[in-house]
Amino acid sequence: MDLNLVQHRDERSVWDRLERGRDTERWVASLLASAFFLAALRRRSGTGLLFAVAGGTLAWWACAGADARTRWRGHARAALPRTRSVSDPVKEASEESFPASDAPAWTPTTV
Repeated sequence: MDLNLVQHRDERSVWDRLERGRDTERWVASLLASAFFLAALRRRSGTGLLFAVAGGTLAWWACAGADARTRWRGHARAALPRTRSVSDPVKEASEESFPASDAPAWTPTTV
């Protein structure tokens, strides 16, 4: 048996491994959710309602799976506007003149 044809694999898949940062994220979200719930119980007003909604959202975030959190994080990044840094005037001028900077098309047909 040739050794280069043998696939050496781990028992667990890469997708089954839990990342350390995601586990910390879940603990922090659950602690913040409990703090928001306690603040909501102390304030019985519109502010308390906002605290309860924020606590519920954070509790959902802590209970959700890693793939659901990643999907929602991607939706949020797509919805938020991106800030453009205009630190290089040459790059800005190049981006503004993009269609005019294309080379003309080479077509073999004539009229």
